Amino acid sequence: MCKSAPKQEDKKPQETIVTKEEINENSPEVIEFTKAKEGFITGSLFQVAVSSVLSDSDARLNEARSIAEQKSLNLLKTYAPPILSEKGKKELREISKEGKIVDKNISIGGRYFFLYQIQRKDLKQLVTSGLE
Repeated sequence: MCKSAPKQEDKKPQETIVTKEEINENSPEVIEFTKAKEGFITGSLFQVAVSSVLSDSDARLNEARSIAEQKSLNLLKTYAPPILSEKGKKELREISKEGKIVDKNISIGGRYFFLYQIQRKDLKQLVTSGLE
């Protein structure tokens, strides 16, 4: 007898689990997450890819978000002017925390991959020339 899972209020990313037997380096899922473009995708969209090996889905999502925020901050700094005021640094930190884990993640050999995206109008222009 099949039971449907209880409905949850919080929308969580869907998981696609690929077992070792199914892994194909050229499969769209593997390419999407392991070779995902990082940095500015468009002038208003910034993305990083992260992974986690934690088995608990909530802990995994929290770890992915934490790693993604730090990775975003470090990568955003490479686009920003070399010398920033404290206000500019604070704004960059806030921007790095604005992102969201996109609605899907995938497990390949026990490692879960996530894409973290920050969307904001004219984000690239702000980071490259609009910070103090």
